Amino acid sequence: MDITINSAFQATGATVHIGIVEYSVVVAPSPPALLNAVEEGTNIRREDLIGEAASSDPVIACIRAGFKACGKDPNRYRPSSEALIRRILSGKGLYCVNNVVDCGNLTSIMTGIPIGCYDGDKIKGTLELRLGAEGDTYNGISRGNINLANLPILSDDSGPFGSPFSDSERTAVTEKTTRLLFAAYGIGADVAHIEAAAEMADTLISTFCCVENDAPTH
Repeated sequence: MDITINSAFQATGATVHIGIVEYSVVVAPSPPALLNAVEEGTNIRREDLIGEAASSDPVIACIRAGFKACGKDPNRYRPSSEALIRRILSGKGLYCVNNVVDCGNLTSIMTGIPIGCYDGDKIKGTLELRLGAEGDTYNGISRGNINLANLPILSDDSGPFGSPFSDSERTAVTEKTTRLLFAAYGIGADVAHIEAAAEMADTLISTFCCVENDAPTH
């Protein structure tokens, strides 16, 4: 699927990359092997950052700087990867949602990159990564109405549906999802970090979520 990055990002001075991969998937409860991997990843990240704030992670620090350059306060609108790691550091485990979302969350906590998992059949037309305009909103998953102004947002012909802050209910992955659009948001991050996140996600999703013999489309 083709995607354009809006030229308005150039004025912010932020480095902007995004990785997009499509998969045919079967959405189901996460198997024990994936749940074990999530638990192990949670423990590793908790030990890595013991006594430190989530924002001290170098990748998350870059993403926060990218948010600030775009005009969004990262203390009020935290990158989703930071929010997940803050939850871990507070002594809570990650929510277990389904195999697809759990793969995305594991990738995010291990790499520091905000991850989006979307139902590809609910996305219409062309994709654009752009800055949210005044008046742009959507209903975030478990968050209610979100003010998208100055947030980097992923948009289709029906409007915005994803961001490295929180994603919309419109394109959420459910048990009926068969086509996954996976996104790794590199707002302020080096392209190598996006590649690392995409490689990790590819391994996880191909192992735990994909239709047998159906290769992803990059």
